[in-house]
Amino acid sequence: MSEPQIEVEIRPSAKPGPTKAYADVRLIFPDGELRLIGFGVIKQPGKSSWVGFPENHGQSQYFPVVEAKGRIRESVIKAILNAYDELQRDS
Repeated sequence: MSEPQIEVEIRPSAKPGPTKAYADVRLIFPDGELRLIGFGVIKQPGKSSWVGFPENHGQSQYFPVVEAKGRIRESVIKAILNAYDELQRDS
């Protein structure tokens, strides 16, 4: 099975703080697609940007909504960070 095509939509955050944007991801396969909503692009002073996967908040902890392992995880993270960097360059 080949890797899916990845499309990313970046939504800048209007709130101050380390979450600079949110990302929605479309994984496009030959026979359909999967849309994943609510990744966070996090940037803290003096550190590289990183991607937080979607989570729901429980009573005392967060629970993952989406998990990924292996090459697909790295591909999704790279696509999100590239789309965020491109948005930063254009603004």
